[in-house]
Amino acid sequence: MSCSQTTTPRRPRRLLLAALLAAGGAASCGDGRSAVERARAGEAEVTGQGVLVIAVDGLRWDHTSLAGYDRETTPSLEKFARESVVFENAWGVTPSMVGAHVAILAGDDPGVAIPPPPQGAGDFPARDIGAEGEDRWFVPPELHLLGRHFLGLGWSTAAFVDHEDIKELRGFDRGFREFVEHRGEPGDEVREEGAFGVGKRFIQWVNGRALDENWFAYLQMNDLERRWRVNRFNERVEIRGVEDAVENWRVRPELSFVPPLGLVESAFHTLPPSRANRARSVTMAEYELRYDLGIRAVDASLARILASVEDFGRKDNLTVVILGSFGTSLGEHGLFLRAGLAEDGDLHVPLLIRPSRAFREALGWGAEGRPPVKRVKSLVGSIDLAPTLVDLIGAQVERPMLGASLRPLLQGELGPVRDRLPVRPSVIPGFALIEPESRAVVYRPDLAVPPARRSWSSWSASADRAEEVSEFWTRWEELIELERRWLHFGLGADEGARVQALRGMQGLAESRAEARPSFR
Repeated sequence: MSCSQTTTPRRPRRLLLAALLAAGGAASCGDGRSAVERARAGEAEVTGQGVLVIAVDGLRWDHTSLAGYDRETTPSLEKFARESVVFENAWGVTPSMVGAHVAILAGDDPGVAIPPPPQGAGDFPARDIGAEGEDRWFVPPELHLLGRHFLGLGWSTAAFVDHEDIKELRGFDRGFREFVEHRGEPGDEVREEGAFGVGKRFIQWVNGRALDENWFAYLQMNDLERRWRVNRFNERVEIRGVEDAVENWRVRPELSFVPPLGLVESAFHTLPPSRANRARSVTMAEYELRYDLGIRAVDASLARILASVEDFGRKDNLTVVILGSFGTSLGEHGLFLRAGLAEDGDLHVPLLIRPSRAFREALGWGAEGRPPVKRVKSLVGSIDLAPTLVDLIGAQVERPMLGASLRPLLQGELGPVRDRLPVRPSVIPGFALIEPESRAVVYRPDLAVPPARRSWSSWSASADRAEEVSEFWTRWEELIELERRWLHFGLGADEGARVQALRGMQGLAESRAEARPSFR
């Protein structure tokens, strides 16, 4: 006897979620069991493809045990990595909340989210990203987010977000049939925030998908950023199920100093008032331990979410991407408990991709389904995720994205997909260029004078690339300014020539000549 599951017609999200809860999350068969329960028992087959992207705010690469950190912060990620491709040189393109998620979902420069001034008004270059804050940022109408490409192929799409700035009013709902904002809506059964609440709402939604339904879901988790809120600092870091594993973690004696409390949020060498514990003096060692405990808690939540999905027979047909949207600075370059610069702690993030069985076959992974290269050292950026997924599902795009498809790296090719990655700080104006073995950062180019304004990494002491970097960014910002005017106001469409120029400036690898198989 076979059993099928019908897709719930689209209704207002609150009514849809209530209907799923009342019906047990799926249509039932003649014996009273739902289709997903039959799939769990091996009596029904899941044929629909699922693509799940999980973006964790504040997660820096070097504090994961996956990267060799001395505390076992991410054992679940390490287990997940055995079946995945791990990108060891992955970078976010900005530490700003709105900009980071625009880059991930659109494969575009985060500066396009800044509305340009009216025609003829004074210049407001996108490099001033750190001067304005994000109050007026939004997704421009002509910018296509990742969900739209899945919708175009008939996939169901949903987003479950965890921060009040990632919301429908800013345009983040475009391309998602279901868009569940921070903490859901009044009246929802699940109102928890963080990985627990986001994960629970997602599981309810995915269990309502038909077994032959293709779906795409985007999950944002803000737990690590939320840990610094003053009214939460004395709360116990949620580490359910892993208490024994962390009971021997101790503070580091070398971090026993107490950082001074600042008067404003963006001051250097002081703690932001909104993130510091004012009830008592807290050492940097305690703050760091709290951060690492938070990572371990998020890691455990990720394991529970994936286990819940896979427990219902969806693993073989599920593609999972886990990445940090940006990192967290712990005082290394003057910022405490927040991201805001273009340094390793702010932007060097984890990125892991585990394709479904169909995608693994298309990528040529072989009979055992193992990646040809498990750890990739090539330079990649968060801006490259959207082009990668669009490439894998075979969607057609109206205009090329600014990012590069990582498909060649997933196939085991050793050549780079890009020569350089432009990135932006958020707390002060500036710009940076990241290359495979080096990084150049310029802060406050309007005020600082050499050599104080420059920060070079991995170049010889005699190397001075200030002029080269400045020329690159001058041209980049000219093109991004034109893109902003077109995306926000519809002015100056150029049939993609600007995007091709911006792609060329990054040294993106050309598309391969041979046709690439894709799953539809």
